[in-house]
Amino acid sequence: MVFMYKVIDVAKLFSVSKVTIYKKISNNKEALKGHIVKKKNVTYLDDEAVEIIKNSLQVNNEKVTGRLIDDELNKVYEEIKLHQEINEKLKAEKISMLNEEVMELESMIRHLNSQIVIKQNHLNSKNDVLEKFKSLLKANKTLIKQLDRYQTELSTR
Repeated sequence: MVFMYKVIDVAKLFSVSKVTIYKKISNNKEALKGHIVKKKNVTYLDDEAVEIIKNSLQVNNEKVTGRLIDDELNKVYEEIKLHQEINEKLKAEKISMLNEEVMELESMIRHLNSQIVIKQNHLNSKNDVLEKFKSLLKANKTLIKQLDRYQTELSTR
């Protein structure tokens, strides 16, 4: 004796709706011939029919799963692409900022070098004035000694 399943029981078995089972029956009419019985508006399926429905559902699940995986991969690729674009933009901004900082530092170095030259010139001028002052001081000491000698001579006479 062959055991027969109601459509509702097959739907519960595979966790799908009755409508889904009826669609599978409709789509697989040829393969299911002789495995389906209708009694008092109730459709019954034998073990072979249940197996055919199960295989049909698995093929659809695999297709759906494949599409879901493809969709997820596409989302991941899009996110990676977006992150790469953001990363490139941030990298370009950082390079631009660093270039500006380098230009500012180069400008500051040029300014400081010009200040060094000016200060060096001031030092050289100060050294020249100091040398002239030393020379004048030496000359004045010599003159003071001569005047002292002259005064001493005058006072002894």
